[in-house]
Amino acid sequence: MLHNTLYIDLKSYWHAGSGRSAGALADALVQKTAQGLPVIGGRHIKGLLRHALSKAQTMGWYSSIHLPEGPAQTLETLLFGSGSQQEGRFATLPGMLLVSDASLPEAEAQWLAAHENAHVRQYLYSRISSTAINQEGAAVENSLRTLEVSMPMKLEAGLQLAVLAVNEDHRIQQQAWLEQAKPWLPLIEASSMIESVGASRSRGLGEAQFTWGVPQGAK
Repeated sequence: MLHNTLYIDLKSYWHAGSGRSAGALADALVQKTAQGLPVIGGRHIKGLLRHALSKAQTMGWYSSIHLPEGPAQTLETLLFGSGSQQEGRFATLPGMLLVSDASLPEAEAQWLAAHENAHVRQYLYSRISSTAINQEGAAVENSLRTLEVSMPMKLEAGLQLAVLAVNEDHRIQQQAWLEQAKPWLPLIEASSMIESVGASRSRGLGEAQFTWGVPQGAK
């Protein structure tokens, strides 16, 4: 198993939705930890990485990479698993990448979570409102929407590359990838195409820059 850290430098307001609302105060709240601190779900980060790698793969970025022999026919499938979950249990290939939620660095999180600093946590968030405008330039009735957003900050997520396959041929293929000289490189390169995270990215929210830590466990 190989370990790495992904650092997400959020340059603007961002909204990682929780699926909950606050009545008249906000139509959509952000996802928070039990201590009330902002977080980005690992599933969302993994989805962004998969989309970026798939796009890079289509553009021929990895044409020179030797894929170990085995059932996974593309780099995307090897790292992220089968694209569709509609196949039977034994026809679906699991990927290798595990991604934790992205959260504040431990020292900052501990300080903000302390009871005596509870009053500071409110400043991690703000609210923005928007409304639809019709062709006459007037606001559309009942279109006002208020989002809770998190302030710009730096988060970090733990990543792992591991042998997760069940089939022996697939396990051998995944292990061979772990033994490559630079198993993280395709993900690092693909992440350079990710410009934003969270919801409402097309409206300017979630501008972000990804950087990587020093791999652990590699040769």
